[in-house]
Amino acid sequence: MKSLIGTITTYLLKLVCPILFWASGRLRLGEVQLAGVRPPFLLVANHQTEMDPFYIGVHVPGRISFVATDSLFRNPFMDYIMSALGSIPKSKFDVDPSCIRRMRESVKRGWSVALFPEGQRSMAGYTDAIVPGIGRLAKWLDVPLVVAKLQGGFLARPCWAYWARRGRCVLNMKLLFSREQIRQLRPEQIQKAVVDAIRNSDFEWIRTQPRLRFKGTNRAHGLHNIMFACPECGAFDCFLTKGDLSTCKVCGYSVKWGDRGEFVLVRGSRLHHENLELQDKWQRRLIESTVDRAMRAAKDTPICGPCRVTVKRKRRSGPLETLGEGEAVLCADAIRIEPIGDRTVPTEFAIERVKGFSVEAIRGRRNRVVEFLYEGAVYNLVFHDDLESTYKWHLMVRRLKEAARLESRERARWAERQRQRDAVAAGDLVMGDAPAVPV
Repeated sequence: MKSLIGTITTYLLKLVCPILFWASGRLRLGEVQLAGVRPPFLLVANHQTEMDPFYIGVHVPGRISFVATDSLFRNPFMDYIMSALGSIPKSKFDVDPSCIRRMRESVKRGWSVALFPEGQRSMAGYTDAIVPGIGRLAKWLDVPLVVAKLQGGFLARPCWAYWARRGRCVLNMKLLFSREQIRQLRPEQIQKAVVDAIRNSDFEWIRTQPRLRFKGTNRAHGLHNIMFACPECGAFDCFLTKGDLSTCKVCGYSVKWGDRGEFVLVRGSRLHHENLELQDKWQRRLIESTVDRAMRAAKDTPICGPCRVTVKRKRRSGPLETLGEGEAVLCADAIRIEPIGDRTVPTEFAIERVKGFSVEAIRGRRNRVVEFLYEGAVYNLVFHDDLESTYKWHLMVRRLKEAARLESRERARWAERQRQRDAVAAGDLVMGDAPAVPV
């Protein structure tokens, strides 16, 4: 029954959605070069909107299974529908053998497989880091590799925005490598080609579209979730957003979100950044320097916080349960939580044992969530403060994890050098203690 529902739904979506997308002006096809491509194949794409699977899925030949985060399957109704459509759940933070097995099963059935290797939607309008392993996966599946690049989707519906803008998204698709080429190339060569093929910046792309505008109201509402640092005074979590304006409550620096996604200076000494991409890249450098300074200080020195949070936990086979509330503080070595009332709330999450740390939800009150894996369980921290940026926490923890990995490697190298020195010293001692051999 589920299979029949999936088949009928897929047929109707492929029949109706292209017409609706064209009539509404939400999607236009750009360069689509799939002549002669037959399923199954592996499709890799950048990720801009929640509609991306529909934009892509209705324009490729045959059935296609999209790899999606397992959090989307927690609701029983969504689990049923997505399973019927052939979607494949994957744990965001750990190696998931069942996901790999299901991808192979889809290919054996003649279905293509699609994934978004950024792991989440674009936060600031440009392609984020791509997870490693795409090259190895392509060789393991032993099918052609297709890439899809979406452009304009972020400007039409940013992930942090409460309302969409009027404007179109453009879909480009092409065959990157045939099956024979996949077999001849090394995994790292495939990986690099994929990264280059799906790299995108909506702010660079719109410069090639001089007439395109993204009209709307309240276009800056929610921008403070991503634009968390003021370039004028350096304050964090300080922007108040209303209408098209984003204004620092500390110094009054204010910018307007324009029709083409550009920042227009309203108040301040100068326009520090032309758009959100440049603002975000500056923020990332700021986060790096902030975290690096904290790493040189005492490990329990607070980097940010305290912040009121609700702590939730999900075991691998169970539902998401609420453990209680607390005040969360991010330090160089751990996320520490001081429980409020209920003592079942964990008091510490060591950074080096945290796997992943992604923005699970970013809009709305009590819907500002980070998610991570810790000692076999998935944890959610739901932030109560409307101005506290979950994206800032994501960047800080990611930088701390990178620093912890580098520190661990340095310790391992030092231990290995020490072991070699001890071995050489022990060898010299043995040689020195050996009796002289008479001639």
